[in-house]
Amino acid sequence: MKILVTGAGGYLGQGLIVPFEGKTDLRLMDVSDFDTRHEKVMGSVADLDAVQRAVEGVDGIVIAHMASRQAGSYDTPVAPYDTNVKGTANLLFAAVAAGIPRVSLISSIGVVHHWQKQGTFLHADLPLRGEGIYSHTKICQEVIARQMHYDHGIGVAAIRPAYITDMDSCCDKYGHQATSCNWQFVDRRDIGEIARRALLLPDLGFEVFWALSTPMASDHVDMASTYQRLDWQPEYDFSNLPHDA
Repeated sequence: MKILVTGAGGYLGQGLIVPFEGKTDLRLMDVSDFDTRHEKVMGSVADLDAVQRAVEGVDGIVIAHMASRQAGSYDTPVAPYDTNVKGTANLLFAAVAAGIPRVSLISSIGVVHHWQKQGTFLHADLPLRGEGIYSHTKICQEVIARQMHYDHGIGVAAIRPAYITDMDSCCDKYGHQATSCNWQFVDRRDIGEIARRALLLPDLGFEVFWALSTPMASDHVDMASTYQRLDWQPEYDFSNLPHDA
């Protein structure tokens, strides 16, 4: 089995691939060069030709790319929509054309940010309602993926993490180091394991999987659906940090 991971050179991608290593062959794609011992392809997901070449011969895809979060990147729709939305549409189009049966899409808890702010218990049936361009692009990703499932039958796991960091270093992608954690923390490797297990489901439809690592998460989010459907429990629960109330 060979899996394509997009955005593989970034902070999320570097940790996300760990659970796949030794279990499946990997083809890693990014727009910028990066070091890896796995098969590597360079190109932009916004380039359909590059995407079609990248999906040749793979059995599943993890869509983990996103536009840079550098200052100003999300001030206008140009870069985020080109990468997050067009890139995802390209990958799903190419997956269907190539007969790839299942895709794991790394979405975001931000697609229901409105409800989170209100203190609503988060579950898969809530209407999508975010805030800001980043969450808008994530909503678009899920809408496109759901429609591709309806139209073509491709299985899609829409994985919704919150605050992505690394339990060992307690650092996020910006180098910010946590001294305590709240319910929203999730380790990159736990996200990867959710993505890996979802790709093994023979009957995957369009399904939402919440991705959170802390034991407090179940008080706020329907984690039971992820635990049960994937026979999964977090491996990186941030027990090395004090838990905020």
